[in-house]
Amino acid sequence: MAFVVLLVAFGAFPPKVEAHEEHDAHHWKHMAHELLFEKKDYTMQKINVAKNIMVFVGSGMSQPTVTAARFYNGGDNETFSFERLKWSGNARTYCVNSRVPDPACAGTAFLTGVKSNIGTVAMDPTVNRGACELDPAKKLASIAKWALDAGKAVGFATTSRVTSGSNAALYANSPDSRWENDADVKAAGCNVNTVPDIAHQLIHGDIGKHFKVILGGGRKNFIPNTETDTATGARGLRTDGKNLIKEWQDSKQGANATYITTNTQLGSLDTSKIDFLLGLFDFDNLPYSTDIGTGSDTPPLVRMVHYSLEMLQKKEHTNGFLLFVEDGNIRRAHQENKVRKALEQVRHYSGAFNMAHMMGSEQNTLFVSLNDVGSTLALPGYPGRSTDPVSSTAGTSDADALPYLGLSYATGPAHSTFYRTTSGRLDPTVVLQGMPEPLERTCPASVPMAEGADGGEDAAVYASGPWAFMLSGGYEQHFIAHQIAFASCMDGACDGASTMVLSMATVALALAAKLFA
Repeated sequence: MAFVVLLVAFGAFPPKVEAHEEHDAHHWKHMAHELLFEKKDYTMQKINVAKNIMVFVGSGMSQPTVTAARFYNGGDNETFSFERLKWSGNARTYCVNSRVPDPACAGTAFLTGVKSNIGTVAMDPTVNRGACELDPAKKLASIAKWALDAGKAVGFATTSRVTSGSNAALYANSPDSRWENDADVKAAGCNVNTVPDIAHQLIHGDIGKHFKVILGGGRKNFIPNTETDTATGARGLRTDGKNLIKEWQDSKQGANATYITTNTQLGSLDTSKIDFLLGLFDFDNLPYSTDIGTGSDTPPLVRMVHYSLEMLQKKEHTNGFLLFVEDGNIRRAHQENKVRKALEQVRHYSGAFNMAHMMGSEQNTLFVSLNDVGSTLALPGYPGRSTDPVSSTAGTSDADALPYLGLSYATGPAHSTFYRTTSGRLDPTVVLQGMPEPLERTCPASVPMAEGADGGEDAAVYASGPWAFMLSGGYEQHFIAHQIAFASCMDGACDGASTMVLSMATVALALAAKLFA
């Protein structure tokens, strides 16, 4: 009966959205809250509040990527750790002004609960990329802000630069995701005093300065161009003379703040004696998991997750914690059409997620795994079972009588490797024979591009823990942030999250509002 009432109250089909409404942040919040109201009546059991939250993002980890990674890493019926979560759904990823998102607007959606324009970081959808403005009224708050306000410990780990991709929307507000250091802001003709760069916001911003743990790459955005990076000898990119790493250390006077740059240093930590941890393990992005050899000074993601949780699960963090983890190397491998590296990276990501899942409890922890953007990877044809998905043929073309592979890209730099303007498509099996290093082998790409484009298909979302069932079915990507807030009673979203039963008076009120509006 309640289900019928809700159908009447909310309608079988949502009203058509006018384009101008999408530029109003309240539109996205109202949409998410309506869905929250509907989904909280899908069960009659009392559900715990999510004291802890773990959000994992495999950037570019589209559904074809996961499927191909199963073939590659164990077999057609292999199951990754994140796929074993109890609930799954599909999130629609478009930005306000783009059908296909980038990590910035996608991260803004699932971290702030509002959809924005492509290339913008936690900014109102009225702000376009590159605008030299940072109106406080147009800044969007993220789940990290909500968690800090709720007294939770917060931290993140990434294989990317800590200032790039989805990570930035956790703590920064920027009209352009490319403005990772002050030189980037100045090059765009903007004033760094009014539009601070993303690295500066991580160290000195109201959100980033409170993070207990920050692990990833991107030292170049924190070092001035008058200094050289000790590991690479390269000069930093900052033109303001600031060494933000030293400023981070200076800002933590009175606390035990530790800065590290190597896997060896990470492994020797006694986290019980550390209050704040900053680890920048590369000048740029971290290398692919396949390029991290035994004895390497780059820590694998699984180790970064382990130490992040040691920092966040301390007894003194009585209100719980938020851990955000991003693997940007899946997307980067796709952009290079190096599919083996992408599929290996999925295994790397799954191992890190498995570590987190073992260290937490679904009784009081909401686990969420998703991809921010998709890829243009496709699985065409009819390859045989138990064959190598990267190098095996999937059939023969009836147009040129040449075989084709079971994996291919729509866009990317590998186009010229498998295609000649004068003679057309090459035999891919012959081309692969000329690539002696398997991990560097690419797949054919239809459209030549220096860098492969992202895909705009729905993002797959997997979840377990308190109120995770709300992330089943289909919904907009920005709904995820509101579900997290609801499940963990953050940002004033605790209404109903600690108990399930909806009173008939509330149902009647909703019905009346619908019928007599």
